[in-house]
Amino acid sequence: MSHDFEGRGRRRAQEAEKRRLEQVRADARAVLNTEPGRRLLWEFLQSVNVDGSPFNTNAMAQSHATGLQDAGRWWLNLIRDACPEKEAQMRAEAIRAAKERRNNREVHTDD
Repeated sequence: MSHDFEGRGRRRAQEAEKRRLEQVRADARAVLNTEPGRRLLWEFLQSVNVDGSPFNTNAMAQSHATGLQDAGRWWLNLIRDACPEKEAQMRAEAIRAAKERRNNREVHTDD
């Protein structure tokens, strides 16, 4: 009898976890469906150097950098799971914004 009770409890926990993960995916889609959300997330991903190397000759600094990158990879994995098309959109918008900033600096330095 207790074995059946444990099985039902385990199923309920699995179902609750499934609902929680689906809510996280839905929340990620909501954030990534807005330009400010994509811009903010891109800033975060860049600040943790998600596309770079964590290498450092100081082991503690390297461990710290690796930990930061893990946080960025958590987001990237979520994006790729919930709405993979938004990663490309976010990167394209960031490239476009960087080009605009560079062009604006060139215009102002020519004055």
